[in-house]
Parts: sequence; C-alpha cells; structure tokens
Amino acid sequence: MTVVARELGLKPNAKKDLQKNLRNQDHPTTLALKAIGVGYAVTGKGRSARSELVKAA
Repeated sequence: MTVVARELGLKPNAKKDLQKNLRNQDHPTTLALKAIGVGYAVTGKGRSARSELVKAA
C-alpha cells in the first residue's frame, strides 16, 4: 500500500481512508477491484502489519 499511496500522491490521512474503504466489503472501490480479480490482504498485527493489493491467480 505504501507504493500505491506514493504513486497516487496520497497524504497519510488519505491512505488511512483508502485502507478503511478497502476493508469494507461493500464499498464501491472494493467491489470494483474484486470484479477485476484484485483483493486487499493484511498480514501481521500492530506496527508490523503489512497491507497489500493482491491479484488473484
């Protein structure tokens, strides 16, 4: 998500808002990504957590 936020020019608060929307399974952005086979995955917990956009095989 860091790379995505950097490419889109998102400020930290905007990145948090995007991540919040991606966690919502009914959000239009999440549904649009799901339609093209992209999912949102979070691994780890707390400060060591990593979030990624994952393309389904």
